[in-house]
Amino acid sequence: MNQEILLKAIIEIVRKGVPTGFTGLGIILINKDIGTLPISPLLSEDGCHTEYLDAQAVVNFLFSISSLKDKRHDGFHVVNLDFRLLKISQYFSPLIPKGFNETVFDVGARYRTAQYGSLYENVTSIIIVSQKGEVSVAKNGAVELIVT
Repeated sequence: MNQEILLKAIIEIVRKGVPTGFTGLGIILINKDIGTLPISPLLSEDGCHTEYLDAQAVVNFLFSISSLKDKRHDGFHVVNLDFRLLKISQYFSPLIPKGFNETVFDVGARYRTAQYGSLYENVTSIIIVSQKGEVSVAKNGAVELIVT
């Protein structure tokens, strides 16, 4: 599955050590199109459609902009299963699911957003990399820390 390919590329970088000034990273992996995903651009520039890239090229690019020196570091980035980078630097505001009893506590906003956002139908998973390089995957409302 493409999530595993993307994770492998992320873990390769993390094992070498996250770059100095790394701000963390949130990747929304979607089936095909964005659909009704509750996102809004954080920057005035429009989108970031790319031609088909391999997973390593997408991950390298996203790590390269995940620094305070780059204005595109904030928010979530949207990638489809074909490794097309559809949007960068998106404010992602999933609804808080009514009656959802699996909420994870003692985590930051990025993790909670990933947990709730992973419940959307067109979202296959959301990959989070903390500033320290810890990798987690949210899928169907569950968040799992990946041992690197």
